[in-house]
This record gives sequence, C-alpha cells and structure tokens, in this order.
Amino acid sequence: MPDSLSRTFARYVDSLQYDMLPPEVPDKIKASLLHALAVSFVGAETDHAKASIELVKEEEGKPDGATILVDGAKATRYGAAFANSKLMHATNQSDSYRMLIHPGPCLIPAALASVELERRTGRELITALAAGYEVEARIAGDFIPSTQARGFRSSPVYGTLGAAVTTGKLMRLTQDQLVTALALACTFTGGTTEGARAGGREMLFHEPNATRNGIMAALLARQQVRGSETALEGAAGFYNAFTGNNRGDLSYVFSGPDHISLDSVVAELGQRWELLHVTPKIYPTAGYNCPVIELMTDMRSAHNLPIAEIEKITVDLNWLETTYPSPAFPNPARSADAPGVGSTHYFTAYTCVNGGYPPLKARIDPGAESANEDAAVMALMKLVEVVGHQDRPAFAPRITVSLRGGTEYQGEYRGDELEWNLATETRRLRALFDDLPWPREKLEGISQIVTGLEIEQRIDHLVALCVR
Repeated sequence: MPDSLSRTFARYVDSLQYDMLPPEVPDKIKASLLHALAVSFVGAETDHAKASIELVKEEEGKPDGATILVDGAKATRYGAAFANSKLMHATNQSDSYRMLIHPGPCLIPAALASVELERRTGRELITALAAGYEVEARIAGDFIPSTQARGFRSSPVYGTLGAAVTTGKLMRLTQDQLVTALALACTFTGGTTEGARAGGREMLFHEPNATRNGIMAALLARQQVRGSETALEGAAGFYNAFTGNNRGDLSYVFSGPDHISLDSVVAELGQRWELLHVTPKIYPTAGYNCPVIELMTDMRSAHNLPIAEIEKITVDLNWLETTYPSPAFPNPARSADAPGVGSTHYFTAYTCVNGGYPPLKARIDPGAESANEDAAVMALMKLVEVVGHQDRPAFAPRITVSLRGGTEYQGEYRGDELEWNLATETRRLRALFDDLPWPREKLEGISQIVTGLEIEQRIDHLVALCVR
C-alpha cells in the first residue's frame, strides 16, 4: 500500500536540508521575505493593522515572546505571528501563487516567530520556508478554483497547512509529528468567499488567523497527538471537504483537463519546485491586475500612445480572473462587465493615461467612490473591454489598443513575467526606498541581511532593523 500524501510530505520535510536546495530556491525565498518585510512597513500605517497590534499586545503580550514588527512589543508565538501577518497583508500587496493563494503572509510570520523563539539559523529559516511554500503550493495547485467554487477562500484554507509545515520544520518535529501537524491543520483551516463576493472586509483577517491556526497545529503535534494518516485524501478528508471529492475531479480549472491525479501532488518532490512560480504583488490590488498594470506600463514606454485618439482597449485575461472570487460566486463589482473604480478597466485606463501606477498609492477596492479620480482616466475606463478566455494562462494578459483610423498596438505576457528573483525584487523595491515609511539606512540593512541570510546564525539583527 503506498504512503499517504501526508506521510510522503512529512518524510520529505523531515529530511530536507539547506544543502539539498538548488540555488534558485533560496534566492526565491529571499525575494519573498524581502517583499513581505517591506510591505509590512506600509501595512503598519493602516488602521486595521494598528488595531491588530494593540489587540495582540493586550491579549497575547509576553515579555519573553516573539517580536511584533514595527512596534517592537513581545507576544506569544501565535500572537506575534497574527499581528505580523496582518502587517504583511494589510495593503493587498503580499505574494501570490496561482492567483488565489498568498503564502507569504501566512508562512513568513510563522517562520519569523519560530526562528526567533527556537533560536534557529538563517539556513534553517530558508529551509523551513522552502518546505512550507512547496508543500502548500503542491497541495493547492489545480485544486484552487474548485475550493473557491465551494465558497471557501483558498488563501487561508491552504495557508494554514503551509504555516503548520514551516513551523513544524523550525520546531524540528519528527516525521510522525509532521503527519499530525498536517492533520490538525486540515481541521483547523477555513475562510469563506462571501466577503470577497459581497464586499465585506472579513478577508482582511483570513491570513492572520490561518497563520495562527497553522502554528497551533504544529505546537499541538509536539504533544504526541495522533493525526490521521489520510487527512488530505481520505474519504472524509481535506480534499473531499474543500474541493468536493477525493478523486481529483475539478469543478473549475484555470485551463486544461478537469481531472487531476492525486499522485501528481507529490510527484518529483525535490526536483520540480512549484514555489518558483510565486509572484510578488507590488501594486495594492488583486493579483490579476498586477500584470495588466505592468504590461500597460511597458506598452506606454514603448509607444507614444495618443490618449485622445484611443477608440478602444481590449484586455484579454484568463476567464477565472474575470469572475473573482469564483464563477460560482462572482463579485459584480469585479466582473468583466463592470468598468468601475478599482476594476481591471480602471487600472488599465489609469496606467495608460499616466504611464504607470504608483505602488504606494492607497488601496482601492472595486466599487469605490470616484469623486477624486482624474477625468481622463474615468473617460478612458469606459472604452476598456475585458474578455475572459478558458485557454489563456493566468497572469498572462494581452492588451490591444485600437486608435481611430485603424492603427493598433498590442502587448502580451506569457504568465511568468512577474515570477521575480531576488535581484529583480531588490531593484524594484530599492526604487521605492525613499518613499517607504521606513528609514532608508534600515531598508538597506534589511536588504543586505536578507541577501546573505544563509550566513546568519541568528535573525536578531534582522528583526531589530524591522522595529522602530
């Protein structure tokens, strides 16, 4: 009888060592860490992040606990991770995998708390994050749209599992304990898409709670609780609950067949790295809008587009990107037929008019008021048509700008343009250093430590640079 998925993952995580990672994996982990830390400084300026910090200090304060970034107070392991996750997710600029899960604000806060309390090295931090990112991405994969179709928001659902794995690795859980950590995470996870569908803000706390629950799963696993071997693929397990069946039948897909073999979830572990497809969101909007902004910026840089002569702009996207959060539960304000402020139409028009979109501009949700918006942007937005395609990859927009008289300009992405490495992430962030709400000398220090993270024996200095 073959090993269960949980057992296969647990054996892999237990045996994983830094020296087993190909060079591009630590590089990618460093890029995600640097991005999350920079975003946390921006997130700390929001009211809901400030409220979360105060709540944790009041309810979870612990003098010898883990550090709350920016503030510097100490709290329980899961209290500090909750607050730090909130900082990293407050402006909707976390990282993204397959559009709809955001591993960074779940795994990185869990890792920072445990590496500080367990006094682990930079190499151990990189290895634990690599394990968590990879396991979460593989468990999620092609199942993400089916999870969304059942009314669950994929990011916290899968993020809880990733946080449990990352924490468990840093706590040096045994293989059996890692199986239990995954089993507990499967039962502790959740988060619905009703907020995303109806405009509620509860999703602002999905990732922080997933982080907390993943940590708790790992902590309880250390108490010799016995978890079910088939927590993922069992008849009443995770996949049945969160995707509708345990056979690999998919209700929706980004593209391709509507069935996946569960064996593929663990295929080529350690050889094929799904985490390399994680993309950072440098703009404060839904992930699928970021490549649209980037591509439109590229087109404006390459062509002197006469705004007054534009007759139409067509934006071709993957069909799921036009039916967020799911074709089963679409948000009317985000649909392809809703050219309002905060929509894909808006970001396309704004970037076309201005030649770019400010990464540090305040977050705008779809359906926001338009009183203060530029008249040229509002006028052009009405000429934008967004079209969804089932055979088009996610994060791979095609933009066609049609001018009066018949001239057309077209640009197109493949889908991997935003899968940045550390060098690109550093370059893009460094351009914003003077505008970020954090001292430039500290930002330079953070960048330097993250770049050489594998030689750090402790992360105390890195944490200190992230505190006022």
